[in-house]
Amino acid sequence: MSRLNIVNGMAMLSYIKEFKIDLGGDVVPFNECMCEGFVTADIFGAEFELARCTTHGVGIEEYEDIVINYLHPLFSEDYDELHLFFDEDMFCQINLITLLAYLDMTEYEGKIALHIIDNSFAELNVVELKSQSFFVVYKQLLIEKKVPEIVLPELMSDAVIKYLDYSSDNSEIVQYILENIDVDENTLLDMLFSRFGSYGLGDTQLQKQIDLVKNRNW
Repeated sequence: MSRLNIVNGMAMLSYIKEFKIDLGGDVVPFNECMCEGFVTADIFGAEFELARCTTHGVGIEEYEDIVINYLHPLFSEDYDELHLFFDEDMFCQINLITLLAYLDMTEYEGKIALHIIDNSFAELNVVELKSQSFFVVYKQLLIEKKVPEIVLPELMSDAVIKYLDYSSDNSEIVQYILENIDVDENTLLDMLFSRFGSYGLGDTQLQKQIDLVKNRNW
């Protein structure tokens, strides 16, 4: 029985390696931030890569080194089981929806197990998923920017609402920054981390939000 473990990002992969945690199969990271920027329907395809390069401000070679090359086992091997390790915050859940959409698009028929972890990488729950319909969810949510018509698990539904708000021009994060625009930036970052922790955003994303607000002609 072959198993591929996909973990959300390099931090978790480093944790697994440091503490020599055996997940019982191959392990690869999903190094994306799908709640940011542009996407296309050909997930991990050429057009998709160009859109993501535009989003992140990198070239194709750099993007492939950071994201695509790590996922080659997913593209090239036929695993019986996929075990996905993702946090319950918005950042991770949008990444998860993208990955499930890819599995739906490619008609993966093996077992899919979702391991919900916390920000200390402790496992909170394990549920078995089906990827069917997630490609439709992906297109409606990430491309059309609307609430998917398909009923999603509560965890994902909450992330969907946060994502759509975050993607808007007048999100609650933007409003909070505006209300505290005179606060020292380092202090403001700490305030944003504290108030919007359920979004799962890193300092890069939050600093980008601050810069966008400060540079916008209000």
